[in-house]
Amino acid sequence: MNFLRKYWQDIGLFIGIVICMYLLMNWETIPRINSILWLSFVAILLHQFEEYRWPGYFPGIFNIALFKSESPNNYPLNKQSAMIINVVIAYVFYLLPVFFPSVVWLGMAPVLMGFFQIIFHGVVINIRAKRMYNPGLVSAIIVHLPVGIWYINYLYEHHLITLSDWIWSAIYFAIAVYILIVKGNTWMKNKNSIHKFSQKQLWSFHK
Repeated sequence: MNFLRKYWQDIGLFIGIVICMYLLMNWETIPRINSILWLSFVAILLHQFEEYRWPGYFPGIFNIALFKSESPNNYPLNKQSAMIINVVIAYVFYLLPVFFPSVVWLGMAPVLMGFFQIIFHGVVINIRAKRMYNPGLVSAIIVHLPVGIWYINYLYEHHLITLSDWIWSAIYFAIAVYILIVKGNTWMKNKNSIHKFSQKQLWSFHK
């Protein structure tokens, strides 16, 4: 568990690179919708790497700028809760649509999550932190956004999406955000948590 707590975001980057290599070598044989969904999964892995490894100071932004925490190294977000929340988001919420590409609303929900990341990182956090950049913003703009637009465009070009898909995807997205992000942080916050972020993950922002 200690290994995962320390390296989960690096493992994600490695998996993302392997997937990109696989897609590149088999681009002509993989159904296009499957390729797009794989790239959506890669997008969240890159996003998490940017947030927690390089430049990696999202925990500082989250705990200090958003919550004015007096214990920013472990409250309200700590290393344990960050790992659990992000692993579930990536390997359940984002990966599940890859295996069920015909369930359109299942694939649309992560796309909505990607668009939400642009607003969250580009507007909400930057206003609170009084900055033009925070970890997660670049991947949201240059990966989440184009992949999401590509996916929606593909669905419309092939007449695969309906109004009910939009409704169900919005409901699923809202439930996922509430359970995984809002309640996830509430359930696992602990001022006495021993799972503390590194100084780099905090003070690169604080400085």
